[in-house]
Amino acid sequence: MNDVNGSEANKLYKGIFWITDSYDMASNRLYFKIPVTADGRIIESNNLNLNSRNKDNYNHRLVWNDLPAKITHNKEYNFYPRGRVEIRRGKAMIFANPVICTEELKDWCIDKFNLLTTNGIKRIIMIPDGSEHYKCFRDL
Repeated sequence: MNDVNGSEANKLYKGIFWITDSYDMASNRLYFKIPVTADGRIIESNNLNLNSRNKDNYNHRLVWNDLPAKITHNKEYNFYPRGRVEIRRGKAMIFANPVICTEELKDWCIDKFNLLTTNGIKRIIMIPDGSEHYKCFRDL
């Protein structure tokens, strides 16, 4: 959802996302990107409100709480399944609630975060995370 200056197609990103519609992946617009190098170093963070504990990423709860009700539908931050894309040493890791860990999610992340070989990505792995951290209403 955030825009960063420069050519979108030539930039690699890490960040967070929510999947509000797993039946129509193209309709999912809740993602927040941070431009990085292929080894995960943040390129430009001037206009980004990085609010994770280490100030190097986004925190799902804090980002959600800043969104307007027309986007959140007055749901809690952990209502919809969510995940995160991390980049390290040319490897993209997609951490997400297991209910959304599908090839469609992988393709969606490749598209939204530009996880391409031309951006230095050598490998993409999905990591289904069933911990409390990624639980959502579908886990109840």
